[in-house]
This record gives sequence, structure tokens and C-alpha cells, in this order.
Amino acid sequence: MKIVKMLCPQNKWNIKCPYEMNAEYITVHNTANNASARAEISYMIGNNNEVSYHVAVDDIEIVQGIEFNRNTWNAGDGSKGNGNRKSISIEICHSTGDIEKFKNAEKLTAKYIAYLLKERNWGIDKIKKHQDWSGKYCPHKTLDLGWDRFINMVKAELNGTTPQPEPQPTPQPQPQKIDVKYQVYVNGWLSDVINYNDTANGYAGVYGKTITGLRANTVGDENIAGKLIYKVHTLNGEWLDEVVDREKDKNGDNYAGILGKTIDGVMIKATKGTVKYRVHIINGSWLPWVEGYDANNSINGYAGNLGHAIDGIQIEIV
Repeated sequence: MKIVKMLCPQNKWNIKCPYEMNAEYITVHNTANNASARAEISYMIGNNNEVSYHVAVDDIEIVQGIEFNRNTWNAGDGSKGNGNRKSISIEICHSTGDIEKFKNAEKLTAKYIAYLLKERNWGIDKIKKHQDWSGKYCPHKTLDLGWDRFINMVKAELNGTTPQPEPQPTPQPQPQKIDVKYQVYVNGWLSDVINYNDTANGYAGVYGKTITGLRANTVGDENIAGKLIYKVHTLNGEWLDEVVDREKDKNGDNYAGILGKTIDGVMIKATKGTVKYRVHIINGSWLPWVEGYDANNSINGYAGNLGHAIDGIQIEIV
């Protein structure tokens, strides 16, 4: 089986893979974005975040970034957890992109995992979900489509058979869309934006002007729309306290930020539905969409590149 190797340089092992490892498991993840395997590995080894994984697989190829005799920070179960210290971590790409590309990435991953199991004389019980280690809903798209379905794909590769198609679920009524209203502070509070589009409500912000405050809330009855929960990170500072919708305080509407202090990171979640959000970097571009809420996960836990000021925000509940 052909494996493309783009290995982490040894001078970054102390960040990405500081410990020797004798693997006992395989942990499956979804990338929660639409980048290719090479792009995922390049980004992972290029930054200085303590987030890492051994392999990324897309619909075309398998790319390895860290050797299997080193650990990775992939599972969220701590510095001594079996997920982080004893498992081969594999990211399946395109989980927020074209569904057929994702399914083809899953097929290649199933073939690759079967290869690893045979190579090590391991059983199917060695395959774990990220969720098994930390409770996080990951691999999210694979779980949505059915974890047993994916395990059956691996079994079929092990046995040299074709997996039987899963019965199709009865379509369910689509829930009512939840709107998000938000605004940012740029030398004053700008007009509210509802969700986002490419014209009147394209984004909150002004290109080239730093954002120092964020207000946001869901629109409608709380029993249906829920609440928006968010926090921001200040440039050369820290993550500030959470804000829930625009709850009133003694000074008026609440907001996230310290007016006058530049924001370089945003985390958002909702009590109903899944928040999709992204930011624009000043003198840069729009960063990838994220859906997580985790300050320790620079890939899908927050929007931003800490150390780089933000001048645009887009938010939607999907």
C-alpha cells in the first residue's frame, strides 16, 4: 500500500510527538473541514500547537506526518491517556465537504486500517473512535452515517468481501432554521448581521479595521432557538469569560471583549443546533469554517490564528 510521507521534523517532536510509543490501538477522527490530506498534514506540522495526528486520508491518498513509534496529541484524554499515548491516530478528510468525496475517503481509510490490523495481527476491537477517549462527538460525519457501517467496511476489507449496503433511514422533517444576529465593535458598534450571505449581510466587520468587541444572540423563542454561548481571545492576552446571548448587566447589553483591545480568536457554541463560524484575518483571508468549542484545538475548536488580528466574522447555526 502506497503511503506518502511528509514527516514532522525532529526539532518539533517536543511539541507534536514528545514521547516514544508502542501502539495498542487505532483512533479514527474526522477533520471537520474540507482540506486535502496533504494540506491537513502540512498545517499540522507547520504550526506550534500541541495538536497532532499520525495520518490523514482523503479520497485520493494516505499521507503520514508522524512515525508510529511516537505519540500524538489527538484524543483529548490527557498526557497519560491511552488515546494520546498508545494509539495510531487517523484523520478522515472532507467531512464537511462533498459527501461522495468523504465516502471515498472513508473507503480508503477502511482499506488502510485493515492493512494496519493485518500488519500487526490485531483484531477489529483495536479500532477506537475519538469519542471513546474523551466523549467528543468525533468522527462526527462517520458517526452521523453510522459507526457500525464503517466497522463493517473494515471487516469487509479484512475478509476480502463487499460490504452490504445499510438500509436507508426514513427521511425526517428538517428542523426550523435558527437565525443568529450579531455585531462587532470597530470604533463603535456596527450594524447587526443576520446569519451571513454575499451581499447585504456578508459579514460583521470592516476589512482592515481590528475588531475589539462581539455581541451575538439567537433570534426567536428560547425554547426553539436556544441560546448562543461565546468568548473571545485578546491579542497577546487570554481567553475572556463566556457570554450568553446579550444578557443584560448593570451596564446594559453584555458583550465579549474589552473595547480597545484587539481580538484574535473566537469560540462559539449553541444550546440548540450546531454553530458554523469563521473569521477573516486583517491583511489576510478568511480562515476555514469551524464548528467546535475548545481552546486547545486550533483546527476545529476556535476560529482565528492567535497573534493575528481579526477584522471579519461570519456565524450561522446549521
